[in-house]
Amino acid sequence: MFIPARRAAARATRRQRLAVVDSHFPWALSGFRYHEAEEIHRRRPDTLFFSLFHLTDPFPAPVYPLEAFPTLAPEAGITDVYMVFLNFAAGVLGVEGLDGVPATPGARSDISLKATLDRWGMRAHVTLYPGGGLLPDTDPSVIAAIRRRSATVFTSIPELLGAGVNIVPAAVPVPADFYQLHERRVPRSAGLRIVFVGDDRPRKGLLVLLDAMSELDGGFELDVIGPHERHADRLSAVSARCHGWLPPAKLREVLWQCDVVVSPATRDLTSDGYGDTGMIDGFPTTAARVAMLAGCCLIASNPLSDNSMLQRGEDYVWVPERDPTALAKALQVARENADAHRRIAARGASTIRRRCDVKVVVESKLAQMGFSSRTRAVPPADLRDVQS
Repeated sequence: MFIPARRAAARATRRQRLAVVDSHFPWALSGFRYHEAEEIHRRRPDTLFFSLFHLTDPFPAPVYPLEAFPTLAPEAGITDVYMVFLNFAAGVLGVEGLDGVPATPGARSDISLKATLDRWGMRAHVTLYPGGGLLPDTDPSVIAAIRRRSATVFTSIPELLGAGVNIVPAAVPVPADFYQLHERRVPRSAGLRIVFVGDDRPRKGLLVLLDAMSELDGGFELDVIGPHERHADRLSAVSARCHGWLPPAKLREVLWQCDVVVSPATRDLTSDGYGDTGMIDGFPTTAARVAMLAGCCLIASNPLSDNSMLQRGEDYVWVPERDPTALAKALQVARENADAHRRIAARGASTIRRRCDVKVVVESKLAQMGFSSRTRAVPPADLRDVQS
């Protein structure tokens, strides 16, 4: 059994090697997790990837079952382990079920890798973004337990920053090279084309947008991306194009045809009747960031009052929460002042590219984890053949 001093000595003699563990991987529609993993693999080709559930989306490296981690990771010389989301980390780090620590929604105690991490002195690195079991009323003791068992905790949540020396600010990454800025032609004879992207939660604000659309006359088009069947009648009433979820290439095609992306974000309320009460998404949402990269002007509310990245009137157009009339007015102004909004769109795209490009975010995270230059090492042959 290693004692702490012997673990440290053992680590000092090993070349660092990373493992990424996830619940559902490789899953292209998971967004930033998939793109982040791609970039990690590009920079550190010797990284091993593990998943709790077997998925079959394309990925340039083998993905091993999570249950094989205790055997394969030590054999491969893994020194560091990276994961995303509170509920998954609570399970992997053995926090779920820990005496005195409240349960985390969606966490599983049966996936704990704590014994393996401790035995081999592997360091854990965790990203905590909104969602994934992390709610506004999450007990601080859960975060504290995660922090104690992690070398690094990355987050974009303002309330968590400064809560510990190992908590590091990190933006939600997006693939800027894929969603390249696409210039719009002027004038648009069809009027202003609006896009909404998001799942079916009240906090995304689709109903606010539909109320705003009902206050507008002709000259506006609406594309809705995501599962919104429950609102089919209202969507039909405003002649919306409904796409459902789209793979990245098709999503990009739609975004390139739109002028503005609307994100009337808010907090899920009990009175909404569904959703995650109290939950607020990060600002701007991942969908909004992608649309901005593609050249859409963001018109959005900012329920977190988070001005750390985007500046009102410079990078995006602000509207108050749950105010359809104000949103309708902002859309009318966007149509009447297309050139000004294109300039805002260009500035917003530049800011997102500079701050959130997956290459920038991953480079920073790897540096914080102690990794530097890219390595050419590859998994041993006996591991490459063990796929999930």
